[in-house]
Parts: sequence; structure tokens; C-alpha cells
Amino acid sequence: MLADLRDTSPELILHGGDLADSGSSPVEIIDQIRDLGCLALPETRTKCSSIRSRSLRLRRSPHLQPLFDVIEEMAAATRERLGAERLEWLRGLPHLHIHGPVALVHASPASAWHAPAVDASGAALESMYVPLGQPVAVHGHIHRPYIRRTPP
Repeated sequence: MLADLRDTSPELILHGGDLADSGSSPVEIIDQIRDLGCLALPETRTKCSSIRSRSLRLRRSPHLQPLFDVIEEMAAATRERLGAERLEWLRGLPHLHIHGPVALVHASPASAWHAPAVDASGAALESMYVPLGQPVAVHGHIHRPYIRRTPP
């Protein structure tokens, strides 16, 4: 993918988040995204920087505790590997990016954690994304591609 982006030299690259949330190469991923000049959203920053507070709120569900312990450990390791300068770069990324007719958010305008599912109703999509004021809304977070049209 990186080679293709370099070969085609698109005018604009939009990335909806999950840059280096987990995995073995968060430093390399962040550095390559920055080198490409990608307009990215800070979902990674959100998860890496605030995973502790979110997991503390959700710990009221004791059966989820082992999962959140692992997530916290992964987030701490990622923050350490990224270092202060990269984390600062992530903190500076916009939560919403508007480019022409497209509004890009990681999950929803209100939250980096809550996004509609692929089978969400048209009404749910409209209530969440029409306030962005753009005819095209793009979101990630759910790791499943889909295209939906809602009435104008």
C-alpha cells in the first residue's frame, strides 16, 4: 500500500484512525504516515492517551476486567514506544476533517468510541452525520467497509 501511494502520489490521503493502536510497529507506522503527509484522525492518540480512564470506568463489569488489563498493558507499551514527540503529534490531529463534500471522523462526531454498525438504520446514520453538514460522511472504527445512501 505504501509503495502504491508513493507511486500514484495522490493529492490527498485521508486516514480515519487506528494508526498504531496495537501491533508490533507503532513507531514505524506513525513515521510513515507523517512522511506521506497524510491527513489523519487521532483515534490512536485517544486510545493510547485515555485508555486508562476509559478502562477504569468500564471496570464496573468484573467479567471484562481481564480484557481491560491486557488493553491497558498494550496501550502503555505503545505509549512508551511512541515517545513524547509522536504522542504530541497525535494529540494535535483534528477530531473532524472536512475536505470538499467529505466529512471524516473516526467513529462519530461525538465520540472516538461509538460508531454505527454496518446494519444501522438510515435514521441512525442521518442523526449522527447530517449535523456535519456535508453530503458524504466517512467513518472508521468498526473495521468493516460499507457504503450506504440515505435520502437527501
